[in-house]
Amino acid sequence: MTEHTEHGVRLGTVQETLLIPLYGRAVDNRKPDAILRDTRAEEIVASIDYDFARFDGLPSLTGAVLGTALFDRWVAEFLTEHPSGTVVELGTGLDTRYERVGNGRARWFEFDLPDVIDLRRSFFTDTPRRTTIAASVTDPAWAS
Repeated sequence: MTEHTEHGVRLGTVQETLLIPLYGRAVDNRKPDAILRDTRAEEIVASIDYDFARFDGLPSLTGAVLGTALFDRWVAEFLTEHPSGTVVELGTGLDTRYERVGNGRARWFEFDLPDVIDLRRSFFTDTPRRTTIAASVTDPAWAS
């Protein structure tokens, strides 16, 4: 099964799961006692032609937000100790961690499958410190 977005991108069933944490962060952002503040997630959800309401009430929404908050904390702690370090995010989906915890000094590499990166590039631009890589990390060709 594939879903179309207004950007003409088709996501496979596995890749479609990237929409759950995105939507979870957007829903969380609307709450007065939000765990995360992720206005970018809300903007992205609003611009994708998709029936996100199908995820309403799923326990995985809260789980995704809590997991995201935990990873944010770990990355922030790493960047406190290594401000010019390198962050490698596998299965980046439409995550906005760079915006939430980036320090302006670290290098970020964001990996995901090619169809996901095609969608991601509709919302995020590579910079000298931020690079998206369209590849499976199990395929050694990306490193050459």
